[in-house]
Amino acid sequence: MYILDLIGTFAFAVTGALKAKGRNLHLFGAIFLGIITAVGGGTVRDLIIGRTPLFYLKDHNYLVIAIIASILTYIIPTFFRKWYSFFRFIDSIGLSVFTIIGVSATYNYLFDSSGFTLISFLASALMGMLTGFGGGVIRDAVMGDMPFAFRKGSNYALSAFLGSVSFYLLMFLNLIVAIVSSILITLFFREIVSSFGVYKKIFRKDKKKK
Repeated sequence: MYILDLIGTFAFAVTGALKAKGRNLHLFGAIFLGIITAVGGGTVRDLIIGRTPLFYLKDHNYLVIAIIASILTYIIPTFFRKWYSFFRFIDSIGLSVFTIIGVSATYNYLFDSSGFTLISFLASALMGMLTGFGGGVIRDAVMGDMPFAFRKGSNYALSAFLGSVSFYLLMFLNLIVAIVSSILITLFFREIVSSFGVYKKIFRKDKKKK
């Protein structure tokens, strides 16, 4: 989970830096957008639930990876644009992992294994969603754009919500099953159901060519 979390951090930073590069911002602008995309959701979550110090202040790997990803994206943007579908898929993996981490962090910090309650369910699911797409919302808001997660046709928020809910409900039965199920559900809606997903962009496209 930790490795996947760092991979998701890298991918989210890439998307933030790509947006900065597309708007002709300088290097520090790309780094700034990359960082807030990568850690913004978790920051807002921790501030809301009062969990301090912030996770990336305790573990500097998050900031280091976000900065490296942003710089690489700024220096060699052609590579990242060419492989954007791949990084979008990694972004989806990051989303699925971040929602799990958001639910787990909120539940363990606020409710201390108190079992299922309506308030813990609502709070954990909400914080799981926020951890997943909060950074992207902040990035788009800073750039003066409508957040992608809220645009018509996007199922980003729905994928995060279903991933959060499934993890919360199943974690009381079996943690491994909860993790795997949540990741698969999030990826299914992001990459197969979504019109922007890998399935329709690559596999359906190949079928049409044949």
